[in-house]
Amino acid sequence: MPGVTPLSLQAEAVLDPTIQFCNPLSEFVQAPTAILLTGATGFLGAHLLDELLRQTTANIYCLVRSSDTQSGQERLKKTLQFYSLWQETYCCRIIPLVGDLSQPLLGLTEQQFYQLAEVVDIIYHNGALVNASYPYSELKAINVLGTQEILRFASSSQTKPVHFISSIAVFFSPLYLQAGCIQETDMPECESGLKGGYKQSKWVAERLVMLAQARGLPACIYRPERILGHSKTGIIGNFDDLLCSLLQACIRLGKFPILETNVNVVPVDYVSQAIVYLSLQPPSVGRVFHLTNPQPIPWRNLLSELHALGYPLTELPYQVWFAALKAYTFAHQERTLQSLLLVLLSSASVLKLKKPEMSCRHTLEGLAGSSIICPAIDSQLLSTYFSYFQKSGYIPIPSVHSL
Repeated sequence: MPGVTPLSLQAEAVLDPTIQFCNPLSEFVQAPTAILLTGATGFLGAHLLDELLRQTTANIYCLVRSSDTQSGQERLKKTLQFYSLWQETYCCRIIPLVGDLSQPLLGLTEQQFYQLAEVVDIIYHNGALVNASYPYSELKAINVLGTQEILRFASSSQTKPVHFISSIAVFFSPLYLQAGCIQETDMPECESGLKGGYKQSKWVAERLVMLAQARGLPACIYRPERILGHSKTGIIGNFDDLLCSLLQACIRLGKFPILETNVNVVPVDYVSQAIVYLSLQPPSVGRVFHLTNPQPIPWRNLLSELHALGYPLTELPYQVWFAALKAYTFAHQERTLQSLLLVLLSSASVLKLKKPEMSCRHTLEGLAGSSIICPAIDSQLLSTYFSYFQKSGYIPIPSVHSL
C-alpha cells in the first residue's frame, strides 16, 4: 500500500544502548535462591513453574497480570490445578508479581523493579503473546519490548542469566525449506521471507538476546517444536493448536488428506524438564537448544495409529479433503473447524510444505546422563493424548462398531 513502510526485522532488532552488563554475576546462579519467571499462567509456563519448584529451593517470582497480589496468587494456583500440578507446599514459594510485559519496567514501579533486581539470581523468560493471526505491530509491545525490559532487569544490580524461550518457527521461511538439517548453531536470516507476526516477533526478540550476549550477558535460547500435552496425563491447555484442530477435523469427517510430511511434537513435561535441567548446567551457558522429538512420525503413520484407536479414516487427495472440510464446516458451523478453515484458506501451503529437519544435538548432549528422554510418538503416547481429548469432549469416543 502507498505510504506504508515495509517491515525491516533488522531495523527492529536494536537493543537499548543503556542496557549494559557490567555488574558481577549473581553468586547463586547454580543454586538460585530467587527466580523470576514470566508466562507462568500459560501452558509451558505452568510446567516450568512446577519443575523449578521441584528442582530448586528458590522462591519463584511470577510476573502476572492481575488486579492485585491475592488475585494473582489465585490465578497461578488455578492454572497449576488445571494441569494437576498443584501442591499446597507451593504456596510459600510462589510469589505473584503484579505487572505487565508490555509496559516499561515490566509494569512495576521503579522502586519495585530495582529492589527485585537486587534479589533475583536467574530469569526464565517464557512470557509472550501467541497469536498466529496478529501482525508484528500487535505483538511488538509484549514479545519484543517486553524482552528488552527483561534484559534491562537482567543488567540491573547483579547480572542475572536469562533463559529465553523462543520457537523453531524462526526458521519457517522459504530460505530454509530445502535447507536439509538446521543446526542449533545456525542463525536464522532476517530478510528471508519470514511471514507471520508471531514468528517475526520471536526472531527480533531472539536477536535482542544475542545482542545482550555480545555485551556480556550469560544467556541461553530454547527453541521448542510443537508442544502437546503431558506424557502421563495428556492434559493440554491449547485445543486451538493447528495439529489438534486438524486431527479433530479428520476424525469428524472420517477422512484425512494425503500429506508427505512428518509430524514432530514434544510433550510439555519433556520440554519443561529439559529446559530447567539444561539451565542449571554450567556448560549450557551461551548455547541454543532445539527441543524437538528425535523420533518424528510420518503423517500417514499417525493416521494409522488413529485408525488403530478406533477411528476409521479414509485417505483423500488434499483438494478433495479440503472441499469436504468446507462443506462439513458450513453445515455444522463449529468454531474450531471454522478457525482451521480460515487458516487453511489464508495459507494453503501450511500443511503441504515440508519443514526443515531441526538438529537437537546440543540438547541430547546436554541431557546425556540425566533421566530426561523425549517419548516417541507411538501408540502409547497417542493413546494418552486421545484419551484426554475424549474425556474433554474435544473428540467423540469411537463407536463399538469401529473397534
